[in-house]
Formats: sequence, C-alpha cells, structure tokens
Amino acid sequence: MSKHKLVQQYRDYWDKGAAVYDEIVDAEFTSNRYDQWKGILSHFLSGKSNLKVLDVGTGPGFFAVLLSQMGHQVTAIDSSPEMVAKANQNAHKYNCSVQVIETDIIEYKTEEKYDIIISRNVTWFLYNPVATYQNWHGMLNDGGQVIIFDANWNLFLTDPKEAELFQKDKEEAAAKGYMPYRSEKDVEEGDQLALTLPLSYVRRPEWDSEMLRSIGFAQIQIHQGFDVELYHIGEQVLNRHRPMFAIVANK
Repeated sequence: MSKHKLVQQYRDYWDKGAAVYDEIVDAEFTSNRYDQWKGILSHFLSGKSNLKVLDVGTGPGFFAVLLSQMGHQVTAIDSSPEMVAKANQNAHKYNCSVQVIETDIIEYKTEEKYDIIISRNVTWFLYNPVATYQNWHGMLNDGGQVIIFDANWNLFLTDPKEAELFQKDKEEAAAKGYMPYRSEKDVEEGDQLALTLPLSYVRRPEWDSEMLRSIGFAQIQIHQGFDVELYHIGEQVLNRHRPMFAIVANK
C-alpha cells in the first residue's frame, strides 16, 4: 500500500473517532482530571507562564485549552479535519485564544519558534517519528523543550510476552467493569494500522531517548508513575504493564 493511501487511512481512522474522543475530553474538562493534568503540566513547565507552545496531535484540544487557560500562547495542530473541528469548538466553548491548524503533523514546518512542543498519546502513531523529531528540534527556540506523553500501547501486537500479559490484564479489567471506548471493529482497525507503524516494534521510551539524543537534544529526562491517579480501577488494571511515560528533552 502506498504512503498516500496509508496516510489517508490514518486520517480517516481519527475522523471516525473524533466524537468519541471529544466525549472523553469533555469528561476530563469537568472532572478532577483537569486539575490533575494541570498539576502535571505545571510541574513539567516549572510553573513558567506565557510560553509559546505547539500542541501536536491536539485531537479535541484538551491540552490546547488547558495550556491556554494556564496563560500560554498555544498553537495546536492535527491531521484530522474532524478533530480540528472539535478542537475549535472546545476553544470557543472555553473562551480560549488557540490557533488550530489542520496539517500533516509529521511534515509540519514553520519559521515560527516555540518554547515548548508537547504531545499526548500521539507519537505512537507517527509513520516517520525520526523526521518528526528532527522537525521539532528545528522549530524550538534555544533552550526550548519537547515534552512527550505516551506509552507502549501496541507492543502487545508485536511481542508475544507483552501479548500474554495484556490479554490477562484485559480480561481482569473487563471483570472490574472496564469498557472499551471504541467499537470492536474500530479497535481491530486501529490494531491493523498500528502494525504499519515503526514505534509498534520498539520498546519505549528507550528508543526515543536514543533518537532524540542523536538528533541533538540534551538533558533528556524520563518520568513515570505520574499517571496512576489519572486512571479508574479498570484502566489501572488494563494499563499496568504499559504505563505512561513522559520524555522531557532540551534543545
């Protein structure tokens, strides 16, 4: 399959999920997860204000709105037209001045320089993560930071040991009331798309740390354990062998 057709499939997949993810984000805005994420981001940004931030793969715009409400100048990008529409709606709903741009998040380049480039649960879906990280390095101010929140969400698809652990976790999570937020058909489609993506075949964040360093980033820090309080009990069980990590890398 050609790169163009795959990229269109990726975009279509997220378009179909825009309404579902918007419901998830809406729940985050109106629950204690908002304050939890605000605390996490404030910690990683060292309490700084009025930073120029690029939110990559913004989806329905949760980080974009939250960071704007924290006093930062936010540009948010996403490849999915439906996600961009939801992000614009949420920025308007919460009266935030966020510039939302529909663009291929891998090929996006601008002469604009940012203090922070941030993403949440996005990098696993990059079809060319090396080029993306190189672009990010070029768009940062000197001393700027990349902050990546993600996990080994799909290692179970390519690693038999991880598959066995995840199957047990999934069964136990279901017994505790966890319900997938996308249909079985959509989940299967997402798994098939994940098999076309390079980061489904490597263990992270070790891979990212090595790659970021080779590109020219410095003072790379890995953080874990901050995500436990974000999950309900079923989610905690489901994700106990694929915890979220945060990578902070300086230019």
